[in-house]
Amino acid sequence: MWRIYIESFIGLFVLFIVSLFAFDLFVYQLNTDYDYVLEDMQAAAVQDLMATLSEHQDDEALRQLVADYAQSTANNLNLVPMNDAPEEVKRYFSASDMPHSYSFHDEDRGLWLTLPDSTNYYHFEPNTDDVVRQNIEFSDSLFFVFIGGGFVIYSSWLIWFLSRRVRVLQRVTADFAKGDLNARAPTNSGSKVGQLNESFNDMADKISQLITSNRSLTQAVAHDLRTPIFRIQWQAEIIKEEVTSPDLKDKVASIIEDTEEMEQLVNELLYFAKIGRQDRSLTKEVFPAEPFIQHLVERLPNSQNCEIEVIIEPNISLLADKPLLKRAIENILTNAVRYAESTVTVICQQNGNTTQIIVEDDGPGIPNEYRESVFEPFFSVDPSRNKANMGHGLGLAIVKLIVEKHDGHAVFEESAKGGAKLIVTIPNQRP
Repeated sequence: MWRIYIESFIGLFVLFIVSLFAFDLFVYQLNTDYDYVLEDMQAAAVQDLMATLSEHQDDEALRQLVADYAQSTANNLNLVPMNDAPEEVKRYFSASDMPHSYSFHDEDRGLWLTLPDSTNYYHFEPNTDDVVRQNIEFSDSLFFVFIGGGFVIYSSWLIWFLSRRVRVLQRVTADFAKGDLNARAPTNSGSKVGQLNESFNDMADKISQLITSNRSLTQAVAHDLRTPIFRIQWQAEIIKEEVTSPDLKDKVASIIEDTEEMEQLVNELLYFAKIGRQDRSLTKEVFPAEPFIQHLVERLPNSQNCEIEVIIEPNISLLADKPLLKRAIENILTNAVRYAESTVTVICQQNGNTTQIIVEDDGPGIPNEYRESVFEPFFSVDPSRNKANMGHGLGLAIVKLIVEKHDGHAVFEESAKGGAKLIVTIPNQRP
């Protein structure tokens, strides 16, 4: 966001400077500067007046009159012998084809005058110590201060005006990204950013409808599958009791096993749809981390197949919806035990305003390119997964959903043990 503000300010500043240069170019460079024309006309008039006075006054009286005129107009008068004058002055007065050949303004707009048959030049230069000229300089400087100050004030106001509206849209976008499907951008004239607010709302409506429809469909399908699955299980149990062939019994047992797996998948789908509902609010509470995690580790199925090391910093508490966090950590631990070769490490530590729960194993690990995709529903990393160690494909998706509902995040990294390392970070303070 700051980059946009800085770019906007720089753009306005460049536009302001370019406008000043363009004004100077078109008014003073490409066209006639009539201020200079007026100065030349005034200089010619003064020279004509001096020439007239020289016919009736001696040189000393004329110099005194000219000196009085210079003092009255806040100028300094210097009498410069022609041989000591700057080269540009000599060249001008020696050129017979120049207009107003007895008056000349140098590059600093100093006025040079001479009289016919005179051996001196009268040089008028501004008296910078004069109060009037100092006030004029101050007024000119103050003018640019006001112009620059006005530009800064206007630019700051414009940037604030736009940023206020953009920040509102940014907050709405962040809320929508966190799962608040009801978040919409305001469309009143005081908060709109062109048509961007309406466009965002249209997009949000379509996405919300798609997600809601998808969740409703998932929940409906999962719910309707329960009855036929139960019927298959019941009939298979009856057949198993009636058949006598060992081969047929094994096949029926396999059918029952598959239907039980389907039932678990349906339950996972229903749970996933339930916690993903927008109206599902969290009931957060503060509870100690050590007994909570130790209890989950102790009742973990198949935990006897590997060694589980638990490292918890003393006096750490968790701020969470306890049943939801329990389900998330159960899924993480089950996943770690399923793929571990021999050891699983569980770490709970505080990191500033957040609490981290880290679970790592010495299993095959997860390739870097799949570490984000594994949180998607039904994603599997082949070929390390098979029916023996395969879950339902929703465990990590449920973990991600629960953690994000707690305003946290879950990421996979490579473990020092060679396997996977899942880091769950959740806030430990209420917003």
